[in-house]
Amino acid sequence: MKHTTLVVFFTAVLSFSCSSDNDNDMEMAENSIVGTWSFSELDLNGIDASGEIKLANDVIKVLVAQDCEILTFSFKDDDTVTATSKDFTETGRDVKPDGSGLLIECPANSVTESSVWNLEGDQLTFINEDQTQETVTIELDGNTLTIPAEVVNDDNLQGAKAIFKRN
Repeated sequence: MKHTTLVVFFTAVLSFSCSSDNDNDMEMAENSIVGTWSFSELDLNGIDASGEIKLANDVIKVLVAQDCEILTFSFKDDDTVTATSKDFTETGRDVKPDGSGLLIECPANSVTESSVWNLEGDQLTFINEDQTQETVTIELDGNTLTIPAEVVNDDNLQGAKAIFKRN
């Protein structure tokens, strides 16, 4: 009887211990940057959005509605990251057939860049092939990653935030 009671006790303790570890692992995985993140929207709250930023946001909304993967980051366990972005050099030059505005289509061509990453707290550092570093402050909340939009487009998105969703 003592033996059975001890076995049941240790089984219960081990079950709770394993359950707790799995919960911690799940929580860490949810708050890990490792994975693939797709750009989903611009957050213009709190900034005086100029015409250029509003236009960029309108274009982004159209492209996201078309399931166009404008920009993705794939962060890997080995501290490497691959950024794949659409090549917009040929976009926005054609007029819609009815003449009501520019034809916005998801570009077929992509540009891919690789670098090394390091995350300490909310400071994400990218180290490029030529060893230049860029550090940005991020917000990581489960499956949502928020970074300064200047990382997406330094010229047109000053002050906005880029929102990424985990795939």
